[in-house]
Amino acid sequence: MTDALGRAWDAAARFVALTGEQVRVSQVAGGVQLSFRATPMDGALHLEVLRVLGDSERFGHDRLPDGNGELWATYHESRP
Repeated sequence: MTDALGRAWDAAARFVALTGEQVRVSQVAGGVQLSFRATPMDGALHLEVLRVLGDSERFGHDRLPDGNGELWATYHESRP
């Protein structure tokens, strides 16, 4: 398992435990990306999700065509 994939799977498990949402994992250039539906969160949960997102190289929030939101995080391979 690559470094990016291992970190992404660890984060995916944390997101599922925190939010109960299904997490999609996909290969992207140079690493792995996670995405899951953004639901309303209380302050403590929001901070925990941000902590997990902060362990990635990049993260963000997209508005979907149906009006819902999606959070995503990208994990890149470590450089020697």
